[in-house]
Amino acid sequence: MNRKQYLTALIAIITIGLALIVTNTIWAWIDWLWVVLIMFAAYMYFKYKLTGPLQVFSTKFNMLVDYDLDVQEAKKLCNERVNQAPTSSIKNLYMVYLGMASYYAGDYEDAIKVFNQIELKKLNNLYHVLIFAFSAYSANEIGDEDTFELSLERIKNIQGTVNQKYLAFVSSYVQVLEAIKNLEVNPEHYREVIEAQFARNDGYLATKLTYNYRLAHYYKVMNDELEMDKCLAKVIANGKEHHTAIQARKMFKNNVDINDYVFQEEEVEDIENIEDQQLLDTSGIETDNIEEIETIEENEEIEDENK
Repeated sequence: MNRKQYLTALIAIITIGLALIVTNTIWAWIDWLWVVLIMFAAYMYFKYKLTGPLQVFSTKFNMLVDYDLDVQEAKKLCNERVNQAPTSSIKNLYMVYLGMASYYAGDYEDAIKVFNQIELKKLNNLYHVLIFAFSAYSANEIGDEDTFELSLERIKNIQGTVNQKYLAFVSSYVQVLEAIKNLEVNPEHYREVIEAQFARNDGYLATKLTYNYRLAHYYKVMNDELEMDKCLAKVIANGKEHHTAIQARKMFKNNVDINDYVFQEEEVEDIENIEDQQLLDTSGIETDNIEEIETIEENEEIEDENK
């Protein structure tokens, strides 16, 4: 549903409601209960037309960036949805995805620009965490220390405002970003954090790429060029045009044969409720699935917009 369709449907519902109220002949054969039921059914259908596409889009987006690694297609998809968004709240939600897609594509400056254009008041503060985290990730890649520090500080400020249920979601981002910030002064802690957050086979190819890419930075600081290249070779061999592969090509020193590091298919670890695990327990990962946040918060956003 685009903005024109949204406005047309909204006007139609309001018009029908007013007509039912002011038209005396209606009450000769329909009582108030039926009117309420009709209006409720219309409202639920209307809300479904708004929220349904969000779920479909989220699933497709995650498949593109986590499995297919088709980051340019993900970015194109996000741009289309931003331009067709029926409400400003939904537009800002799509812009969160667009910023993330830009980051995945290696367009770090574009990502920061997109995040800076988002109207934060239109989104629940859980989305603010994603915005600031991916702004920090992008800033780190281009050496923008001021933006990195500001973004990290803003995430810390959010910690005291989120629901207790989502504290792990926020804290894990802080943990990863703090580790990145202090990599050179405390590389062993950095490695511990990276191992804890990314060293698992959860079925997401992007998780493996992120793990090896982040670990390569550890070996770089430790001056272990061979181990660094082994990690980078895994990223290059499997990463297509994912941002980790783009950056890995710049760091690679040609100490190993890239073709020796193509991933073989493995069984996915048995992780109960893997999407919830990724979102809530290990959300420092850069390929966060945010469907669950949408499920919880999207109705509130849409209702706020309608008000």
